[in-house]
Amino acid sequence: MGFFSARKQPKNLDLLSLEELLFEADVQQDPQVVYQALTRAEALAPEDLAVQRRLLLHGRLHERSPRTMDLSVIPCYALHAFEHPEQHGETAQQEMIRGLFDGERLKRCLALTDAPDQFLADYLLELSRAYMRIFVAPDTSHAPRVFGISLKGSLQRYLAVPARDIVMNILSSPFLSPAESIPLAKAFYRAFYEHAQGDTQALDALLGVDIRAQLR
Repeated sequence: MGFFSARKQPKNLDLLSLEELLFEADVQQDPQVVYQALTRAEALAPEDLAVQRRLLLHGRLHERSPRTMDLSVIPCYALHAFEHPEQHGETAQQEMIRGLFDGERLKRCLALTDAPDQFLADYLLELSRAYMRIFVAPDTSHAPRVFGISLKGSLQRYLAVPARDIVMNILSSPFLSPAESIPLAKAFYRAFYEHAQGDTQALDALLGVDIRAQLR
């Protein structure tokens, strides 16, 4: 998805059924159109958990602007407070981190589901997967370069360093309770595991035996 590409004219969604609206939300590339489809679906079925979950994961993407690179509209960007806390003041860190758990949309989803703990775990995993895919994996600063060529043969070893920082900062965050920090750290560890296709040896070595035991 081109998060900051120019917007296209939104489709007329007024006559579509709930199923058709959700289909449009799944296949459209423009976050503005996606949001319009989802809000129309919400008007038709305000208590539908599938609709609320899509809105939760969509977040503020529809607010992106082709003129301003505002990464905060990407829901998973909140995890940047754990990877690079030095780039955010204490107040900003608190707002980003608490936004993961205190949002009204999340509370609505948890009220609608019969399995709130599982829903929360799945939600945190989706955010962690997105952060790995969008921010950690493509960041060329993680892998050393020789004569301008990135050494990707041991990429998982290099990605383990920012992943360790994220996990450790999650677990030590003053803005999270243990009931929040442990599920989030587990979610990110699993996202790394999936991205690395099970190769967590370097990350496990950095975390140590006690931390790894908490995450498995």
